[in-house]
Amino acid sequence: MQRISLLLCLLLSCNFVQAASGNMEDQIADTASWLILMILPIAGIYLFWKVHIYPEKVAEKKNHSQLKAIKSMCLLSLIFGGLLWPVALIWANYDYDDPKKDTNNPEEEFKTTEN
Repeated sequence: MQRISLLLCLLLSCNFVQAASGNMEDQIADTASWLILMILPIAGIYLFWKVHIYPEKVAEKKNHSQLKAIKSMCLLSLIFGGLLWPVALIWANYDYDDPKKDTNNPEEEFKTTEN
């Protein structure tokens, strides 16, 4: 019986001590929650924006012939919540072949074999 009463007293005293020191923990939790509520949305918007201009950066790096159209697609992707982003990324990575550089042209091969 003494053990049970001693255990009960210890449990009650632990709850009392925890409740008394909870004020500091509550302040830390409040500060952390306000920081999270302020920083995470800003970071999320920044990350969303950086991801959506990535196709534009790829097109600039490759000196793409349709850079302005890809920039417009990136802007539209921001407005429509990212639905057009995969199209812009594929478009930015697609390399258009220059017909003047085409070596598989049969007419040029025929001309070189005649001479």
